[in-house]
Amino acid sequence: MVLDILKKENVKATFFINGKNCMDVANDPEAQRLIKREVDEGHVIASHTYTHPETGITTLTDEQLTSELKTLNDLVFDLTGLKLAFFRPPLGEFNEANKRVIEELGFTANVLWNLDSNDWKKGDNATANYFKYLDKADPSSNSFIALNHDIQKVTATSNLQIMIPIIRDLGYNFVTVDECLGMSAYQNVNSLENKGAAVNATATNTIVPANVTSSTPTSIVRSDDRSNLKSGAETLSYSLLSLIILAFITLFNF
Repeated sequence: MVLDILKKENVKATFFINGKNCMDVANDPEAQRLIKREVDEGHVIASHTYTHPETGITTLTDEQLTSELKTLNDLVFDLTGLKLAFFRPPLGEFNEANKRVIEELGFTANVLWNLDSNDWKKGDNATANYFKYLDKADPSSNSFIALNHDIQKVTATSNLQIMIPIIRDLGYNFVTVDECLGMSAYQNVNSLENKGAAVNATATNTIVPANVTSSTPTSIVRSDDRSNLKSGAETLSYSLLSLIILAFITLFNF
């Protein structure tokens, strides 16, 4: 349903994939079909670990995190021929040791978000949560990475259909994370080649949230100046004006 809505609205999104959470991608033809469809229809796919550890990645050893990332990347490569370069940490949490492992494996962006739909939260209103952010924003100076979960019925059946036209009317443009950063989403293929954007393009007019912390998922985290890994606030600092990035956690229950 999510892919159908995005196709109807001509919106490209970024899907952060798990390998073995709600569905076992290695052994489920339907999950494999959905990943291939995401790629075929022009969406960006990225890593969200193989199993989505319940306590996140900060409790993992370097070897465990390497296995989580490499297992998923190898699986996705076998399915699509693409080697993922973007990562979103479960729970939005990571530490310095995690960053070293992520970068050593060739990932170039550690992506968080600054608009949380809370579509997973029982009793919350995902549509109202979008307005909570957008009502205070100005498309001439603000951009957003909006977090959604494709497994959630409210996202697939109502919220996207309501919000996409409204967001456009407000003056925002929908882009994928690679377009926002001016960096390819893949280690072995230039995802920007047919998008009219140059790799490592420089953008202006940045917006950085006021609360910067490594523990609160709705915040943005700045990476170490010595690291080549783009992270959090730096993600937005490379964005152009008036952008909305629809980021989905892909659990394959479309």
